[in-house]
Amino acid sequence: MDALPALLVIGGLIAAATLLGLLVRARSTRVASGCGGDEHQLSVDGAEVTLVQLSSPVCSACTAMRRVAESLVAADPTVAHREIDVVDEPAVASRHSVYSTPTTLVLDREGHVRARLIGAVKPADVRAAVDAARLPVAVTA
Repeated sequence: MDALPALLVIGGLIAAATLLGLLVRARSTRVASGCGGDEHQLSVDGAEVTLVQLSSPVCSACTAMRRVAESLVAADPTVAHREIDVVDEPAVASRHSVYSTPTTLVLDREGHVRARLIGAVKPADVRAAVDAARLPVAVTA
């Protein structure tokens, strides 16, 4: 076999693996809104919006999400961040069907879960979820 066809095959395999990896990564980070639920006991008093990050000790993405949340809190004093270790508080993780960490719940002022962020979410997506949590809840008939 000549070197050029072999290199083309290897290059194609690398491109396919990279594309597959990017696709899996994109699908593992999700933002869901309208999750409902009342978690007023997890809210931080005085905050308009509380980010409750459910983490685990061996989670590398949790560190990235913590940085995103902390920078948002530093820029906006009406937002609070609280981190809960799912190993220490498995009831909270069970109540919200947390199967991967980080999972971040976005709570409004009354403690209602307004969004659920799964994975290390982009700062713009976290900001959008925080802004949406400030809006009145739409009542459907």
